[in-house]
Amino acid sequence: MEITFNVHEGVGIRKVTPQELRDYALMCGLDRIAAGRYSSLFVLNLMILEKINGIDTLHVIEELRFLEGMRPSLQTKPASQFKGPHLKGLWHKHFMPALPSVMAHNIVNYLGKNGTRQIVEEVLDPSKSPIVTREMIEELSHRIAFESMEERGGQGKLTGEWVVFAKEDIGNYYLGIWSHTAGDESIASSIKAACVLEFPFLAKYFS
Repeated sequence: MEITFNVHEGVGIRKVTPQELRDYALMCGLDRIAAGRYSSLFVLNLMILEKINGIDTLHVIEELRFLEGMRPSLQTKPASQFKGPHLKGLWHKHFMPALPSVMAHNIVNYLGKNGTRQIVEEVLDPSKSPIVTREMIEELSHRIAFESMEERGGQGKLTGEWVVFAKEDIGNYYLGIWSHTAGDESIASSIKAACVLEFPFLAKYFS
């Protein structure tokens, strides 16, 4: 079944046709990765990421290639299964867009409750210098921002936004892309409204 979407664009609403989605999927190389196993909603989400949010879709495409066994890990967290009632049985995989909010989320997760305070006390130790120097500020910035991201990456724990997919015997079916703050109920509603029409077997996840 072909689906036409209405997308808010500035002050107006634009229709995105099935042909536009097919053309965009072809341009992104999705058929070389998961032919017949991605939803129209997934393609629309990719299109919105690039054309409205200004995010390079390669971040998503490379995670798909990893999930399909076509490339090594990108140091993001492993795919995991939803446990809550709304999406139970489906899976999600993080991808890492270059957004300040995503970087901040990773830094906070790494540093924990007292990590920032500990680094500040180590770097700005009065026994090292009675005044705060430029070098101290640079070291503080480096340790809080760059070291945190490097450590999270080295541990394979970088988090970002989600690719949501279903694991079936024939392979992964890629359903859509969401912020991790979207909420399971909202994600489930979108999948039921759009993806089940294309892939009726998905109804088993919501019965």
